Amino acid sequence: MSPRFRQTLLLFVLLIIVTGCTNTSVNNSTNNAPEVTKVTMRLQWLPQFQFAGYLVADARGYYRDAGLEVTILPGGPDAVPLPLVATGADTFGSTGADTVLISREQGIEVVALATWFQASPVAFMVHRDSGIRSPQDFVGRRVGMFYGDNVETEYRALLAATGVDPTSVIEIPGDYSLAPFLERRADVWPVYATDQPYTARAAGADIELIVARDYGVELMGDVLFTTAAFARQHPNTVRAFVQATLRGWQDALNDPAAAIEIILARSPDFDRDHLEFEAVETIKLMRYGIGQRCVGASDREVWAKEAQLLQSLGVLKTAIDPETVLHTEAVDDYYRTLGIECR
Repeated sequence: MSPRFRQTLLLFVLLIIVTGCTNTSVNNSTNNAPEVTKVTMRLQWLPQFQFAGYLVADARGYYRDAGLEVTILPGGPDAVPLPLVATGADTFGSTGADTVLISREQGIEVVALATWFQASPVAFMVHRDSGIRSPQDFVGRRVGMFYGDNVETEYRALLAATGVDPTSVIEIPGDYSLAPFLERRADVWPVYATDQPYTARAAGADIELIVARDYGVELMGDVLFTTAAFARQHPNTVRAFVQATLRGWQDALNDPAAAIEIILARSPDFDRDHLEFEAVETIKLMRYGIGQRCVGASDREVWAKEAQLLQSLGVLKTAIDPETVLHTEAVDDYYRTLGIECR
């Protein structure tokens, strides 16, 4: 499962944020050439199918064709994309839509370039024999929680939407291992539906998933982002990177098996069956909503609804206008050249 940023990291960023960018190789030979050619892309987790578009674009030379030299870097608890991109240590990153909105309110000026997961991948996993069938059944149960990230946001929204008093639930700290759930020390466990259900079933657990959007909670997931300053100063680089990544995602969605081969060539220790499961579930989220016709497009109305929901939960203290957050020209132009209007 991809780790999520925490409020403490955002406060850390506010203290150390710097201007500029560490990528210094410049190419201005033509008006459309990337201003910066050496860039980095920081994933949220390991290079799995969740990030297939980047991996396929890299393997098939789409970044090179666009005039870029891209280094794709894994994420993890000690390599969180938001602070690394915000401080200029990395050029581009992957994070949740809520992270971008919260960051803007805290004065960290990042922008969303593409929305990959049109629906949130977060789900709440339960044992089938637990008797837990809905959020109302969380009352008196032990629920794993990752505080300060999108899992907590979705959990709070789910309880609010279903009228469940948070004080009636026993919250326990989350763990990136599934052991607390598998050993039944936790009754409900937040997971990425694209990934961890496979791991739980492989370990012998008979599970079901409770999904917040089934209760009217519509949140998004992974987005591609950079800083507003970088997007403003290097528009050709941004356009080249976004559109090459779109080519990679189109290939991955049209031929998941080939994308899996690319991932396995990069990470041979990965489990093929696990990647196949992840591919199926990832494509569902990417093809949801506006993604049915334009993978990577950003629906202004959906972004506005998420911002309003976060404000109603107190996650955001002020209203955030999506127009200040979204920088979607590269995606829109990509589809426009194909004769497709996404909005």
